[in-house]
Amino acid sequence: MTQEKLCCGRNVKVIDGSTVSMPDTQENQKEYPQHSSQKEGCGFPIAKIGVIFSLVTGAAVALCIDVMNTHDIKLARRLYSFLKPNDVLLGDRAFCAYADMFAITKLGCDAVFRKHQSRTTT
Repeated sequence: MTQEKLCCGRNVKVIDGSTVSMPDTQENQKEYPQHSSQKEGCGFPIAKIGVIFSLVTGAAVALCIDVMNTHDIKLARRLYSFLKPNDVLLGDRAFCAYADMFAITKLGCDAVFRKHQSRTTT
């Protein structure tokens, strides 16, 4: 990647979580059961995904999938191993946990997350 495509000479990677619906097959229902608020047989299986992608290219760098009630931070912890030293990881407040910021810096990377609304600072 050319130097002008980097942010201060560093790769910026974005992390986020989302949900995806899948075809209503027995295999999908078994692996990713539909939400409890849906009547049986009246909905589609939904999975939670976590993704790290390049801010420059938009290409996915890493992806993981789990059941719908999985929190974004749990998925994120499976994705940190795809970071390279000197990367900057950008995410929303769902990822703002001190332990995770510490883990990311131990990999030689930096993190930029919005402060969670329940945290008080002076």
